[in-house]
Amino acid sequence: MHGDYVSRIRVRNVELGHGRLVDGTVIVLRVAIVDVRPIRISSPFGVEFEVSFTTGISAHSPREVLEGFKDKPVLMPGEKPPESWRQLEIVDKKSAVEEVEFNDEKLGRYTIRVEIEPLMAAVNTERKNIRGEPIYVVRWAPKISWKKINGD
Repeated sequence: MHGDYVSRIRVRNVELGHGRLVDGTVIVLRVAIVDVRPIRISSPFGVEFEVSFTTGISAHSPREVLEGFKDKPVLMPGEKPPESWRQLEIVDKKSAVEEVEFNDEKLGRYTIRVEIEPLMAAVNTERKNIRGEPIYVVRWAPKISWKKINGD
């Protein structure tokens, strides 16, 4: 880590998201803001920010789904999954959210919010992961917003 780097963000709120799939699997979603940088000082929205974030998912499948994958081969690390994906409907969902406070001496304080909404999900029908679970992927849409904290 660079010796002069000082983080200007502080996590204020984290909300896990979820997507319940038609096969009964619950996908847990998480978004995490890694860094925020001002890229333009004047715009219709005040300061413009570049927001770096990362995401992750975890799948929790019911016993019946796990049974259907017990004899499937394991996808080994570095191995590309076969093109055997089946799209699954998301029957219930909640977006994942993280909010941070960004603080800059010159610009002031801002609340930066990233929300990811799960839109589509698919399962690989030919492989399972090392834990014996199906391999899911989720397509999501990011929503990034910010507002100045009053008093600055």
